[in-house]
Amino acid sequence: MQSSLNRSPLTAGAIEVRPALISDRPAIYHLTEHSHRVHFNLDWWTFDNWLYPDRSSDAIWLAHDHDQLVGLLLAPIDASSTVWLRSIAIANGYSADPIFSALLDGALPDLYRGGAHQIAALAHPDWLAELLPRLNFTPLTEVVTYRKNDRTLPDRARFSTAFIREARPGDVPIIAANDRAAFDPIWWHSAASLEHILRTVSHFVIAEIDGRIVGHAFSDVYGGQGHLIRLVVHPDWQGRGIGEHLLIESLEYQMRLGAYPFTLNTQIDNSSSQSLYRRYGYRIIGRPVHLMCYVMRDE
Repeated sequence: MQSSLNRSPLTAGAIEVRPALISDRPAIYHLTEHSHRVHFNLDWWTFDNWLYPDRSSDAIWLAHDHDQLVGLLLAPIDASSTVWLRSIAIANGYSADPIFSALLDGALPDLYRGGAHQIAALAHPDWLAELLPRLNFTPLTEVVTYRKNDRTLPDRARFSTAFIREARPGDVPIIAANDRAAFDPIWWHSAASLEHILRTVSHFVIAEIDGRIVGHAFSDVYGGQGHLIRLVVHPDWQGRGIGEHLLIESLEYQMRLGAYPFTLNTQIDNSSSQSLYRRYGYRIIGRPVHLMCYVMRDE
């Protein structure tokens, strides 16, 4: 067991930071499974997606105190200039501030060269919410969780005339374009990420009108609970009931699997989406989670 007894304070300059190698895999999983301070925002990915047999990782950085792994940062570049902090782990018995600071200093040059201009992080759990402001992360917005505790659905005759079908790999370029049209860059998924999501989630549907893909939604069931992960309608087609149609298709799928309750996340300032979700019996639960950002500078 790691202990802080009789240990000299560790400074950022004394920590060795390097990209992860495939040989680090056992140590990575040991750290993230046994540390008390771990942040996971992996969604449908695992660390294995960024551990390569023939080269160092371009998304995982490790911090060492001599030969002891004391910290991890996972920040993969995807579609936009914003990089999401997918995981951070700090070894037990160590102060988080110097380790996180060293990891940022080690990762930033590669991220900046890769086209990233800011790092986004969900400030959860509490230890990370307290740490991020000390490392110059500032609030951008808040994310709220909605839960539906009933299984009622309205009459399908209300819905749009869109044709709903399962998404196919050939749909991905249009899905990615709709994602970019509907969201700010911080929320974009790349085509490569959407291909991975399509292979991973259990339910991914698109809405078509006259052969044009105008919206999509994907959801899954975790531990018996249904979760709507994303719902998108191209701005040119919003206000025609397409989002409602996609929502009901997703809920019906979750209900067929016996899921209960039903949840989703959205930005606190996304009033139109929240109005739709409330009509379907979703209600806010828990506390909002701050979305924090770190703006990179060309040093």
